[in-house]
Amino acid sequence: MFKGVTYNYTDATVLVTGGTSGIGLACAQGYRDAGGDVIITGRKGGASDYDADLSNMTYKQLDVADSAALYALAGSLTQLDVLVNNAGGSQGNEWEADAFDQSIVVNLSSVFHLSSACKELLSASPFPGGASVVGIASMTSYFGFEWTPGYGPAKAGLVQLIKTLGMSWGQLGIRANAVAAGLTRSNLTTPVLDNMPDMVDETLKRQGLKRTGEPEDIAAAVLFLTSPAAAWITGQTLPVDGGFTSGMN
Repeated sequence: MFKGVTYNYTDATVLVTGGTSGIGLACAQGYRDAGGDVIITGRKGGASDYDADLSNMTYKQLDVADSAALYALAGSLTQLDVLVNNAGGSQGNEWEADAFDQSIVVNLSSVFHLSSACKELLSASPFPGGASVVGIASMTSYFGFEWTPGYGPAKAGLVQLIKTLGMSWGQLGIRANAVAAGLTRSNLTTPVLDNMPDMVDETLKRQGLKRTGEPEDIAAAVLFLTSPAAAWITGQTLPVDGGFTSGMN
């Protein structure tokens, strides 16, 4: 799946929330192709309700806004080596109080609750280099964006949460890292990429690499951060953004 590098996740159990499309799907397929036992979640009734290639993966229906469901999911597992908290997205007009609060729940609180629910399983993992928790952050972790105020106090909070988990759970053999995705094609960004060329052009002006991201660009970084090659990396957020965060218009 990835050019120039291979990973071995044989015997590892991996849970990817929102693993039915976009970045989550690319991560799930990457772990599956590397030999992992992959569990994915989505909001639809079953795997057959999706058009994507979900073969050789276990599907669990999940609403990440339901904290009881998060703990129930963790309780149903017998082993877990990698947790990828990918599910999320903007929640309508986030300048309205209910939508703002919902965005915090979906994009930040769910990460805390599911990670906490899986803590015991992760601490028991024999995976080389340690078990991992991963969060998917974004450029809104660092820069204000007027359309998504809730998605943005959430993604910035995720970066801080990852630092805290990395510091607090390292002694248990659990590493915590995040990937801050630049403008990458997903269900959230497709309307922008397909219908707002001026906004895309403004983004590319700031980047050293003049293209938008593909889900596989983010997945490659996620698989690296959870691999034994990253065994001494924790509490970090890696921007994968074509150079956006290091450039200026």
